[in-house]
Amino acid sequence: MLAALFKMMSDGQFHSGEELGRALGVSRAAVWKSLKRLEDQGFPIQRVRGKGYRIPRGAVLLELAEITAALPADVVEQIQWQLLDSVDSTNAQLLKQSSMKEPRKLICIAEQQLAGKGRRGREWVSPYGQNIYLSLALPFSGGAQRLEGLSLLVGLVLVETLESCGFRHCALKWPNDVLLGGRKLAGILIELAGDLTSDCVAVIGVGVNVLMNDAAAAIDQAWTSLLLSRQEGVLNRNALIAEFIQRLLKAVAVFRESGFEPFIDAWQQRDAWYGLPVVVRTGAVVTEGVERGVDHRGALRLDTAEGQVLLNGGEVSLRLRHDS
Repeated sequence: MLAALFKMMSDGQFHSGEELGRALGVSRAAVWKSLKRLEDQGFPIQRVRGKGYRIPRGAVLLELAEITAALPADVVEQIQWQLLDSVDSTNAQLLKQSSMKEPRKLICIAEQQLAGKGRRGREWVSPYGQNIYLSLALPFSGGAQRLEGLSLLVGLVLVETLESCGFRHCALKWPNDVLLGGRKLAGILIELAGDLTSDCVAVIGVGVNVLMNDAAAAIDQAWTSLLLSRQEGVLNRNALIAEFIQRLLKAVAVFRESGFEPFIDAWQQRDAWYGLPVVVRTGAVVTEGVERGVDHRGALRLDTAEGQVLLNGGEVSLRLRHDS
């Protein structure tokens, strides 16, 4: 019933419970109960006495048919698709399923993650029906060394996707974050399975805050969402996912042949902190300097008092110096 309600309400206008119930052949109380359950989870439903209910324009539940219909047939056919109502994490789901004995492209998308995770073991807050929780498993040959810069590429593709869907001023924070207005909008987590010196599978996890507007207590940093940006961009998660997947597969085809180097200029044009003083923590090691973009492997260039150094990704923390 929720999917049908969302389709009726995706115009962003107010709809009365009586009107919705009549169209669906259910009682007004059934409509209220269904929407109340979602509202209790933080979904941005506006309720006004005498007018009814309203959700953000373009807000829909995930539908695999809508996602695949927006993609070329050859893209759809080369992927094994999964759309889940809830899952521990989309990355964990694909790591369990990935096998080099039968390497194939897998995609897992979920309405909710019960144990979503970000980098450095952090929880990724994943309320139902509000954001994008997506993982893509891709086989690679040549070992983990061939994957240098992959997380930066994914971030770049995500920003380009958002730009094409009407969202301006998204920026990249090395190595795995997308910012909007200086706040975290999206994150990337890549985990590997298989032989890290030979044939392996990269599980590319992407989380994007789309409709979230409640200040979730579990988020320990400044964050935002596409809804909170108040821009006139696409909020239909199915459309955003289809655009992202198509762009990512095209970019990965280039990456397989040439690595990250062809993408350096585009990444640095969107580098949020280029030329700014930063602090990088890698375990107990703290490095201060001025951020100067990335090299052909995706390593961060940092001008320090001792000269320029290159820092690789992994378990690192990058902050502006006044935040340290």
